[in-house]
Amino acid sequence: MSAVPALRLLRCVVAVAEAGSAARAGARLHLSVSAVTRAVQQAEAHIGLPLFERGARGMVGTPAGQLLVARAGRAFAELQRGLGTGLLPRVSDAMLDALLAVAETGSEGAAAARLGLSQPAVHGALRQLEHGARQPLFERTRRGTRLTDAGLTLLRHARLALAELRTGQDELAAFLGLAPGRVALGALPMAADVLVPQALSRLFAEEPALQVTVVDGTYEALLHQLRHGDIDFIVGPLRGTAAPADVAEQLLFDDRLRPVVRAGHPARAGDRPPRRLKALLRWPWVGPLPGTPARAAFERAFTAASLDVPTVVLQANSPAVVRSVLMAGDAVAMLSPLQIRAELASGLLALLAVPVQGTERAIGVTLRRDGLPSPACVRLLAALQAVARVASPES
Repeated sequence: MSAVPALRLLRCVVAVAEAGSAARAGARLHLSVSAVTRAVQQAEAHIGLPLFERGARGMVGTPAGQLLVARAGRAFAELQRGLGTGLLPRVSDAMLDALLAVAETGSEGAAAARLGLSQPAVHGALRQLEHGARQPLFERTRRGTRLTDAGLTLLRHARLALAELRTGQDELAAFLGLAPGRVALGALPMAADVLVPQALSRLFAEEPALQVTVVDGTYEALLHQLRHGDIDFIVGPLRGTAAPADVAEQLLFDDRLRPVVRAGHPARAGDRPPRRLKALLRWPWVGPLPGTPARAAFERAFTAASLDVPTVVLQANSPAVVRSVLMAGDAVAMLSPLQIRAELASGLLALLAVPVQGTERAIGVTLRRDGLPSPACVRLLAALQAVARVASPES
């Protein structure tokens, strides 16, 4: 099975599942019974699985059929949010292919070359899409073709729809024993060092054929990819009440930041090491980037100690950069012990026995609120939860 069936076939499959027969589905779609029957048969041949059980009382979806109908229904719902009800019955794979190709390449000519079509064919597909949407979707200039705000909205919903269909393809492949599925996740710096690698190691031991893509980046960049269906979820510090309304957060564990220095730092020399946060202000500080949960925890620690937040000599979220700066000089940083577990074990970095308050931050998973995780995603989420129970400072 190379791909899910064409949209025109899926419309018939969904209609039959909802109506219970090819005749009632045909009346709903304004198609003949034979046309609907052929469409269902073509979809079944394409997938290699029966989608319906036929009986005197009508047609009832098989387990594979129910799975496909659920994913196709979610895909059509996404397209309806972007297109409206008027164009939805007429939107084609060619229209969506042209939309995505133009959005990615910035011109109809480049889009045509990517799709292996003529430029007039791409232009015609875009015009049909725009005419059906009844509003401008593209702005054509000397520099190429760019999407309007309405076009960008449609693009987002089209990508989410296609993501639903890809997930449906993976789920159907599991029925045929072809593959256990694919997962794409975004890993924030906190999660990329320990949580994600250990969870993947655990999961690959059970399902070595699982295909996983890990994308790193800032929260804002990963959130954009999450909203467009390019990744399935984000792992790392949660935003809590500051999280956007269209995402849902699942807590894995609460982490705490601790003062960290190099092993040979002056703060660790002598018989009387510093016992209060104030004593560490004599050295330069490395701080997290503004607007992040780590920065909020960093500032809360000094506020709780009735101290002014120090001016930092370096702002960075990259664990590798912070670790290198700490080992190269006398700077101090607030880090999670999980982020520097290897350096602590090897003796390159050390935690200072200085009590700090307010550095708790929630670590977890961020998903689309209206998303439906695939079985492969569910298994990876379970692996993350298992690793979190071991990695949590409370364990």
